[in-house]
Amino acid sequence: MASRHSSKNDLVRVCLYLRMSSASQEESIDSQRAELLAYATKHGYKIVAEYLDEAISGDDTERRTGFLQMRTDAESGKFDLILAWDQDRLGRWDILDGGYWLRPFRQAGIELETVGQGRIGWTDLTEQLVYSVTQMGKHQFLRDLSRNTTRGILASAKEGRVGTGGSTPLGYCSKDGKVSIVPSEAKIIRLIFREYLKPGASLRSVAGYLNKKRIKPPRAKIWRNSSIRPILARRKYTGTYVFGRSNTGRYFSTRDGEIIPRRKADKTVSAEPIIHENHFEAIIDQETFDKAQAKLAERKTKTAPRTARQYLLSGLVQCGDCGGILGGFLYSAVPAYRCRRHHESGSAVCYFNSIKEAPLVEVVSRKIQDRYTSEAALERLRRKIVKAQERSKPRPRDLSRLRKEIKSLDRKISNGEDAVLDAPPSLRPGLYRKLEDLTTDRDRLKAELLALSGRETRSNGTDHSEIDRAIEALRELGEALSKADPLETKMLLASIITKIRLNFTHEKTPGGRTRNKFSHGTIHVRPDAGGGQGTQSDSTQLNTIG
Repeated sequence: MASRHSSKNDLVRVCLYLRMSSASQEESIDSQRAELLAYATKHGYKIVAEYLDEAISGDDTERRTGFLQMRTDAESGKFDLILAWDQDRLGRWDILDGGYWLRPFRQAGIELETVGQGRIGWTDLTEQLVYSVTQMGKHQFLRDLSRNTTRGILASAKEGRVGTGGSTPLGYCSKDGKVSIVPSEAKIIRLIFREYLKPGASLRSVAGYLNKKRIKPPRAKIWRNSSIRPILARRKYTGTYVFGRSNTGRYFSTRDGEIIPRRKADKTVSAEPIIHENHFEAIIDQETFDKAQAKLAERKTKTAPRTARQYLLSGLVQCGDCGGILGGFLYSAVPAYRCRRHHESGSAVCYFNSIKEAPLVEVVSRKIQDRYTSEAALERLRRKIVKAQERSKPRPRDLSRLRKEIKSLDRKISNGEDAVLDAPPSLRPGLYRKLEDLTTDRDRLKAELLALSGRETRSNGTDHSEIDRAIEALRELGEALSKADPLETKMLLASIITKIRLNFTHEKTPGGRTRNKFSHGTIHVRPDAGGGQGTQSDSTQLNTIG
């Protein structure tokens, strides 16, 4: 088959795209590659790139890094043709999503060729209709598969034939529907319940105990209070089969024992689960589980509701010891920040580093004002902006080149209009499309010329009113920081600062406790806040702050 890019097939640059939805899929990556290599050799194609996505669904495109890279490379003209095993390897989208993902390829003049369907174009109406009809069938396969899979899972759940009901939790393993205890993991589960039910224990103290004992969590580096609560609340540890506490799924899900359609944008909501008591061997007896639930409920009731408050440096303050975030909290009714990792995981992970908010914000604001809003700093910024404008001023030859290209396109459009009138009726639709493309290119160049001409006019003048307004806005920043309400101040600081790293010293007291004292800090600002000099930092001594 002759390429539309050249008269010789050996000049056609192709990329291979390979995708497999699961490890058990019949057409493996190796199998696809072998067929594509043979196909390319047979047709004399030159392979210039290969893109690969393994174990990813055909409509989960946001996670398909290989496809996304291929899409980017298409716009740079790296290849002329995509070669795939089948149309559904490129994607199982519906036609609306497919139009979005394929538009860059079409704009670049790239087509798809597959071992299964041959050459697939997206140019004229007939090609688009054939592709769309085939694509809807590929997408419907996913929907049918989702519904059938959901139906089978729901039927098995009603009979209690699917392991523990949904995902198998820490402490159990499931094979062929049979659930068994993993002794080493079950020991950790029992330890968590035992430690939590001790007098005065909390979620944080349990997490701290596990970290201190160097007991590794299943899918994280350290234990946190947020990882302890779900374990204590999981009814499956009593040997109870629980399925469908919430509705999840891409196209179909279950709710209250029924199959329901689902869209990607739908939120996960609670539902009435399917329950089978005493379905498999328990790790925790019912009495222990009930005591843990009662304590969880009691702690939740006793926890005073927090008043909504905007911590001005929330997300910006970093612990110098562990690199984690210092989160906002009230210390004797005074806003302050403390190491979140220590709070969630205990002293085995980090120190109880803390600092009050008001003096920290005061020093940070003063440093920003001194460095970026003082008169000397504003004058330096003004000179840099003027210099940058001079560098970016359009060159005369740029404007001259655009005018020549526009004139050439005008001439082609005029000649093309005459050619349409003289052409046979069968050729006119193609000529009209060519004229539309030429007109679009000319209008784009005219808009570019207009924009450059405007920049040239502004650059040649002496009016620096825009610069003056920007400088004045920065001059008022200091006053804004002192007078703005908390939310506005938070937004102002976040627009300038990327992080504030605080360092502490640690001393042992005679009683064996550790005293954590602030020593110094470093403010990191955004590159654009420094007037184009790159990321700036400023050391700030805050020794007087407790």
